[in-house]
Amino acid sequence: MKSLRRFLLRLFNLVSRRTQDERLREEIEEHIALQTAENLRACLSPVEARRQAMLKFGGVEAMKQDYRAERGLLLIENLLGDLRNAGRTIRRMPGLAAVIIVSLAIGIGANTTIFSWIQMILFQPLPGVSGASNFLLVEPRSEPGGYPGASWLEYRDLQTQVPALRDVVASQMVPFNVGVPGQTERTHGQLASGNFFSALGLKPAIGRFIHPEEAERPGTEPVVVISYDYWQTRFRGSPTAVGQKLRVNDRDLIVIGVAPKEFQGTMVPLKFELWVPATMAPALLGGTRDLEDRSSRGFSLIGMLEPGATRQEAQAEFSAAMAQLARDYPEASAGIGGEILPFWSAPRGPQRLLISGLAILQGVMLLLLLAVCGNTANLMLARGSTRQREMAVRVALGAGRWRIVSLVLSENMLLALLGASLGAAFAVWGTTALRIAPMIGAFPILFPTKVDEFTLAFAMLLGVACGLIFSAPPALHLARLDPQDGLRSSSNTPPRSRARKVLMGVEVGLASVVLIAAALFLQSFRSARQTDPRFRAEGVLLAAYDLSGRNPDEASERRFAARLLDRLRSLPDVEAAAIATNVPLDLHGIPRRPFTVQGRVRTEAGQDRAISNTVTPGYFKVMRISLLEGNDFAEMGDRAAPAQAIVNEEFVRRYLNGADAIGRRLQTRAGSFAIIGVARNSVYDAFGEPGQPAIYFSYRDVPWDQGEIHLRTRSGNETALTSEARAVLRGLDPMLPLYDVRTFSQHIERNLYLRRIPARMFAVLGPLLLGLAAIGIYAVVSYAVARRTKEIGVRLTFGATSGRVVLQIIRENLGAITWGTAIGWLLALVISLHAFPNGPLSLSVFVGVPALLLSVAALACWIPARRASRIDPMAALRHE
Repeated sequence: MKSLRRFLLRLFNLVSRRTQDERLREEIEEHIALQTAENLRACLSPVEARRQAMLKFGGVEAMKQDYRAERGLLLIENLLGDLRNAGRTIRRMPGLAAVIIVSLAIGIGANTTIFSWIQMILFQPLPGVSGASNFLLVEPRSEPGGYPGASWLEYRDLQTQVPALRDVVASQMVPFNVGVPGQTERTHGQLASGNFFSALGLKPAIGRFIHPEEAERPGTEPVVVISYDYWQTRFRGSPTAVGQKLRVNDRDLIVIGVAPKEFQGTMVPLKFELWVPATMAPALLGGTRDLEDRSSRGFSLIGMLEPGATRQEAQAEFSAAMAQLARDYPEASAGIGGEILPFWSAPRGPQRLLISGLAILQGVMLLLLLAVCGNTANLMLARGSTRQREMAVRVALGAGRWRIVSLVLSENMLLALLGASLGAAFAVWGTTALRIAPMIGAFPILFPTKVDEFTLAFAMLLGVACGLIFSAPPALHLARLDPQDGLRSSSNTPPRSRARKVLMGVEVGLASVVLIAAALFLQSFRSARQTDPRFRAEGVLLAAYDLSGRNPDEASERRFAARLLDRLRSLPDVEAAAIATNVPLDLHGIPRRPFTVQGRVRTEAGQDRAISNTVTPGYFKVMRISLLEGNDFAEMGDRAAPAQAIVNEEFVRRYLNGADAIGRRLQTRAGSFAIIGVARNSVYDAFGEPGQPAIYFSYRDVPWDQGEIHLRTRSGNETALTSEARAVLRGLDPMLPLYDVRTFSQHIERNLYLRRIPARMFAVLGPLLLGLAAIGIYAVVSYAVARRTKEIGVRLTFGATSGRVVLQIIRENLGAITWGTAIGWLLALVISLHAFPNGPLSLSVFVGVPALLLSVAALACWIPARRASRIDPMAALRHE
């Protein structure tokens, strides 16, 4: 209690410091006046009386310091004083301060933006759900290493067979057709278990959620929960939305509630609009047997550990449960094990696609920020060296070494925190831009990123770390300063500063790593836009349809595709039409299928795999992909021809050693196929990819309930066909919407979106870093040259030419810059070879970037060297 009272008293004295200082000053003056009067009575002169009184009292300032230390909070007072001094110092160097603050802000802003994306996956994988990071993925795993998902019956079994898990939730992504005939729209939703919302701990915006009993009996509870955004756009936020009917897959569902505003589902960054009891699947999906068939594995499971349970215990129980299910139901569950995983290590889905790319991008951005810190340290070291006399005076007047360090640290920390604050503002702008950016496509994508308290703390932590990093060199340099050397008005030529050269080398090395990484990424992105995909995208309209809600059989899928193609090909402006299950250069890629081919004996373990795409006759004509050998597929109505396959050049080269492929048998899980043709290689997943073996199957032999329509126009105006294509599909099925309509060129641009974001970041940050490196080198060399004015004057006096002086200065500084560039170049080379072991090495980048960096560095050295070589020798000697 006594300590608390003392602290509060000191805090009060700190707040009322001016009043306390004024009272102390009056007391000191009164004491000195009394002593002076006593001395006057002793017959001393007024001046001597005052002097003797001052001597007897002692140091006034020292007394004030002792009083403040005893009555106030000296540490806070010193800190506030240092900050005031730091503010005045920064105002005296507005140009340098602006460069440092803006460069730090850009580096910290970029890192904070990327961290907000990572935080979304690591700490908030379920937006709107409190404690989302406590949920775990419950993933069945097949013997080959795949993750096929869980069946509904398997989920019901696991609810009771894994005691270490509570609130195991099941959900399945389903596309719904919402609306009346002729006015339907495709909307994504989730089939949800009865405990879906209660386990997630959500509260409805209005209405209620699905009750557990509503997910017990198939098809008995036609209810739906809608998202907050869907409520706002479809029902204009009206409370009367609850109780209204919504036509979904030609069935009326009653809206019972609205999900919270932030909640968008359990598969970030996918955004869902509708949640329906899983037991409504047979009614909505054309009589599907997903609720009864254990081999139908479409559900994703998540759960939370019971209090006191560990993930290892849950894993052991889950493995035992899956082993028991494999014994009980060998046809559906044989060879299926399971893993309990955190969200960030998701083995499938969009999280897996995002986390690896974001981790690499975060590493590169941290390197960039470290390079900015190195540059700032060099700038502050050069500036600190010009303050040697100031610091020497402070030391001579009694300031300790730690006070010098504290003063320098406060100045640099203030710069760093200003940069971090501006960087946080940049991060807010960046996350907002990403969140509102249109991501229209086959899947509803929304990045729920935001700058919250945790992200702001990360930005401030980066600012503090940067401040400590670039404060250390100038603080150590000035703290070790000998006051006598600093107070000398002139000096001989100073010794070369090893610290400045080491810092300059480190700065250039880090800059070279980041610049090479940026150049490689920009080159990859540019090639993605310029590389010939070996098919012709111009003039092609793409659109998709989905029959899965009708649960069709293979015969009806085949008939629908044939009728659709006949009608599309009859349109006046359609030159060619085809349907495919996959489109090249899609975000989710094209699946690979295991196979065996006649004439190939595999000697190593594992299976041969190739990209697999199922297409209709006419696909190669639409895509302008040449058939090098053989013929196109048989027509859809041909019942006599055997099952057929077409392979590409890379397939023949890799698996058949270039031998003749026509007539060979190819075996997959779908059956046996005869190879009837060889197509030219083309791009499948990404521009710049190495050659990929590919197999094309025919819709006639392997029909699908979904398809991507490809229409090549005669006029080249693809978008003009949109309304006609919709009318054709509506004529076949009024409840079937045509969705994801885009030109092939738009498809390519859209799927470059996630690569365009870092490309633009590198396009801005690369030149900025190069400019900062040039400024840092220029500042250091300028300072060194200024310190060597007398030496240069002597050299010129004894006959040295200006060119010789310039060359010597450049050579001295380029040594450190060259070894820094070389180390950075080697590090970038190792990283590139490790990240892309099979990719080609870009000589233009690995030669061009170091050459550009060394050229800019040489120019930054040449400018102050040239200026120094033009000084008048006599003026230089008089200056010293």
